Amino acid sequence: MTDLALATLTQALAGLIKNPQGHFLWCTDENALNNLPTAFHHPGLLLMTNRWDVAEEAKARGFTTEFGDFDCHTIADNSLDGFFYRVSKEKPLVHHLLNEAWRCLKPDAPLVLSGYKNEGTKTYIEKITRLMGSEKQIQKDGASYSSVIHKQKTFAAEQALDDSDYHQLRPIAENAGLSIVSKPGLFGWNKVDAGSALLISQIAQALDNKQPETCLDLGCGYGYLTLAAAKLASCKTINRWLLTDNNAAALIAAQSNLTSAQLTFEIIAADAGRHIDQKVDLLLCNPPFHQGFNTDGDLTDKFLESARHLLATDGVALFVVNQFIPLERKAAAHFKNVVTLIDNGSFKVIRLEQPLKLASR
Repeated sequence: MTDLALATLTQALAGLIKNPQGHFLWCTDENALNNLPTAFHHPGLLLMTNRWDVAEEAKARGFTTEFGDFDCHTIADNSLDGFFYRVSKEKPLVHHLLNEAWRCLKPDAPLVLSGYKNEGTKTYIEKITRLMGSEKQIQKDGASYSSVIHKQKTFAAEQALDDSDYHQLRPIAENAGLSIVSKPGLFGWNKVDAGSALLISQIAQALDNKQPETCLDLGCGYGYLTLAAAKLASCKTINRWLLTDNNAAALIAAQSNLTSAQLTFEIIAADAGRHIDQKVDLLLCNPPFHQGFNTDGDLTDKFLESARHLLATDGVALFVVNQFIPLERKAAAHFKNVVTLIDNGSFKVIRLEQPLKLASR
């Protein structure tokens, strides 16, 4: 589906990088997935993204690409000829990148900002226009808003938008009995997800005296499932923990948490575990069902396909999903044994066993 806000931004990008000596930054997240245009062959354009799948797609299309958590500290003040951004879902991330645009742009250089009405785009445009000392000009295309904002005022840190100390890891969920740090930029970053806690409560029953040696946390976030499972008596036989996620902020937080827990682990950047070739005895997953601001049922299928590929023949996979997601029906195409262990009216935990013969990946 075409993202009108992204299309507006890329049209502006095509027109504004005509300066062959210019330096431009395009910051994008999952909203660009499968919507990236044909590469702009410009030596001064950097595409920065916090999504592994977007980074891989961008590289394949010839973009100079950086995968990370939108760390712009190596970009000098007043050095960019243009900054392009389609707003993200998390307010602290939006504020962080608007502050960086203000800091990094040369005097009179443009920030091109776009997004939809229900994403708070109009408010973001008003905020950064005021801070940069530019005239407010908002273009409207249906529910999509965009603006080209020229920097007129020098960046002042004391006036910057509140980004909740975006890059700072901080302790959360101190009543969970675990030492956990997390940060803005992750879904549900400042609490223990109730669905994940429900999954942990079912592990002993699901294993039924099996003694797994390897475990994969598929879509690990900040690593809660691994940290909590490692405390269980039923998981004491596990000597190797694998964690994977598509989001750079998740990988940073998980790395810190697992290091502190002194577990033997490996963290892998991957899209729903794709391109991982190791088989595991236990697989834990609380899959996302949102792509940006939108619900995406195909994400469940993607995680199930990867679970089938990664689970050992006699292994156990545990998924937790919102009650309305028909995971049992979807999983039947991938696993011979599909059992709902618990359904509390909000979440349900499903045990998957005996992966079916793999289709080509």
